[in-house]
Amino acid sequence: MTRPLIGIDARKLKDFGIGSYIGNLLAAIGRRPESEEFRFRIYSRRADRDGLPELPPHFDVVEENAPGYSLAELTAFAWRLLRDRLDLFHATHYVLPPLTRARAVVTIHDIIHLIYPQFLPNRFAHLYARVMIRRALKRADRIITVSYNSKRDLVDYFSVTPSRIEVIYNGVSALFSGEIAEEARRRAAAAYGLPARYLLFLGGEKPHKNVQNVVRAFAEARRLQPLPHALVLAGPLPANPARLEALIAALDLERSIVRTGVVPDADLPALYSGAEVFLYPTLYEGFGLPVIEAMACGVPVLTSSTSALQEIAGGYAYLADPMDVEAIARGIVTLTTDEKIRSDFRELGKKRSLDFSWDKAADRTLEVYAGALRASARKSGSGDR
Repeated sequence: MTRPLIGIDARKLKDFGIGSYIGNLLAAIGRRPESEEFRFRIYSRRADRDGLPELPPHFDVVEENAPGYSLAELTAFAWRLLRDRLDLFHATHYVLPPLTRARAVVTIHDIIHLIYPQFLPNRFAHLYARVMIRRALKRADRIITVSYNSKRDLVDYFSVTPSRIEVIYNGVSALFSGEIAEEARRRAAAAYGLPARYLLFLGGEKPHKNVQNVVRAFAEARRLQPLPHALVLAGPLPANPARLEALIAALDLERSIVRTGVVPDADLPALYSGAEVFLYPTLYEGFGLPVIEAMACGVPVLTSSTSALQEIAGGYAYLADPMDVEAIARGIVTLTTDEKIRSDFRELGKKRSLDFSWDKAADRTLEVYAGALRASARKSGSGDR
């Protein structure tokens, strides 16, 4: 009997959050013996092939360069999927190309484009996101999301039947488990110009990452308490950094802020573990992978009391309203000056990080694939398809 052929869209492998999801999930599925019940076809851009994990022989990686959010992915890529005669296609983002034969699983990580349309470049981008998410939800045989908060958002915004949505938490990569060698920390400090004591923010230029309020809160914390720490801003810098740089200058923080730019995954554990506190008070997250990565590295975390971050970190991290600069500042002061609280959150965070495993995520995802294919077989047997 021929094993079912499952296609997985890996074209966003080099995107930050979704790329981590794709790469870690593929690696974990490849490790599971249950995956041998299927054949897999992985659609990857040529430029991203070096970022794919090692995969076993029942995985076939093929080149697909149709850009995301383009006409090509709705036409040429869709035509390719039809020719490949897949039994099931997993769209790892909310854009699901038209499919005439294959069953479909779609992962929708969040609906930030709909909750914060002001962060999109234009009205068309907002309309595109709404239409594509609604279309994917209607067409998919199974829907995966990464938190119960995101599930509630989908139910509330699109009236999706809750039973159609499977919540499968992201995992923590093995990169972030175990003790980080002191030598690795020293190398990272030298490579990125890190001071002896620092707070780490990992986010980048997207508005919902809330970097300006992080900078304001850091300045306010220094006003409340003389702190010897620097603030390290890691992640892609804004295309036009003038606004951020003006804020830093106005708050007289030029000598107290370090900008690393993009940090490769291999260096992140050393950056996390060298920090006294990890700051992640973002406005909205579907999951918040950096929070559990930092926890796994033994760093106390300050994050938001909103969206999925409360679900993932509540009781295990210091939570603050991301719009309340003074609340974030008070949290910074508490975590940098109270060793007992810092130690408690360090241990609680390490414990919480153990709840998240890519192997668990892979097991659940394979179950979703099998369930969608069984439903297909039942419908075929009844003459529906």
